[in-house]
Amino acid sequence: MISTVIFDMDGVLCRYDVPARLEILSQITGRAPDDIHNDVWRSGFENDADIGRYPDPDEYLAAFARHLKFPISRAQWIDARARSMTFYDGMLEIAEELKATHQIAILTNNVPLLRETLPDIEPRLPELFGEHIYFSCDFRVGKPDPALFLKVADLCDANPVECLFTDDKLENVEGARRAGMQGIHFTDEATFRAELAEAGIAA
Repeated sequence: MISTVIFDMDGVLCRYDVPARLEILSQITGRAPDDIHNDVWRSGFENDADIGRYPDPDEYLAAFARHLKFPISRAQWIDARARSMTFYDGMLEIAEELKATHQIAILTNNVPLLRETLPDIEPRLPELFGEHIYFSCDFRVGKPDPALFLKVADLCDANPVECLFTDDKLENVEGARRAGMQGIHFTDEATFRAELAEAGIAA
């Protein structure tokens, strides 16, 4: 029986528009979006940040600025990230419905500055999920490593076999399954509701 439903954030609870973020950063810096993408993302910097190489938000922001080749402010970083995220009301409604009968949590591969500022970007998340919002940067390991899923299950005081995880990236769902969890590869809200029902979970 499933006791805990764990959601990815970017791509599941919200649409994360990377091209839009790159365009905003381009407007701030005067640099081409593709050059920014190369220096910040394709360089591996953001992946390193996701797994805790820069555990302090200020340390992360300073490193982001170095890779961006521009002294971006905290407010500019937050604004660009927030404007690239559109939260799905329907998915948040599903989470709220599930909360009546299940424990719910978020597990996202993400950086410490977003962890610190997420309550301001989307206040509904801490209201819904409480303390069960987990960022990979705090564990120094990221999805799809099964070790991360096991750590989160432990923090939720749940047996992995009692957990269901959903993510828009199939490799992350497969990582959860290797940890013993059930997994749903997220595509859209309607399909997710149907797959929850198939798993015996009403939402």
